[in-house]
Amino acid sequence: MPALITRCLMAMPALLPFAAIACDNKTDDPAAVVQAQVEAYNAHDIDTFASCYAPDVTITDLSGKRPVVTGTEALKKAYAFLATMPKAFHVDIVQRVVNGPVVVDQEQVLGLPADKGKPRALAVYEVRNGKILHAWFPPRE
Repeated sequence: MPALITRCLMAMPALLPFAAIACDNKTDDPAAVVQAQVEAYNAHDIDTFASCYAPDVTITDLSGKRPVVTGTEALKKAYAFLATMPKAFHVDIVQRVVNGPVVVDQEQVLGLPADKGKPRALAVYEVRNGKILHAWFPPRE
């Protein structure tokens, strides 16, 4: 019986979500880092989500409708809404382009009330040293 328990405990890291592994291990693969933050976002796990970003991250809404978010503490505040969203709320990646440290995702937002539709958004990430350093969100229109 102790051998079975030991094997189960040793297998547990494999059961962790990819997001937790990628962000905590500081992978240098930009696509893996961005995917990890998408998975943490979809899980509504703000701490894991924030761990994918550099301490001095800047997040810019290029429409100018929202102020620039600077630093992971401000990021946590800006994305605190995730804790109150229904479990069905998430994004699907429609298309991803990777060019060196830059990852561009076209996202489909799902799980919103019917009157909000299923908007698409574009997200551009710059990943350095295994963390997202900059993110830009171009206007939808």
